[in-house]
Amino acid sequence: MEKRRQGGWSFVIVLVVIIAIMGSYSYVKANSEENIDYMNVKIEEGDTLWALYSKYKEHHTYTNEGFVQWVERNNDVRAEALKPGDTVLIPVKMDMKQVASK
Repeated sequence: MEKRRQGGWSFVIVLVVIIAIMGSYSYVKANSEENIDYMNVKIEEGDTLWALYSKYKEHHTYTNEGFVQWVERNNDVRAEALKPGDTVLIPVKMDMKQVASK
């Protein structure tokens, strides 16, 4: 009787591990594919992340602070350290580039 319980727990543990691995893979894959459609923006003289937030605010759902944090996290940069010529990925869909430049 004791062996049967151990076998049951082993099955549960293996099942939980498989579900965790599949969930992690799905999460990573979804996040990496999400950024593919986003715009890269070249920083010009006088640009700030707050200015980019305002320029594209109709094309994303982030707050000012959330937008800046997203850009910093996904580009591994600090807003204060950006300089002209740097390129950053922003959470605005690529097709919005044409709309924003008009």
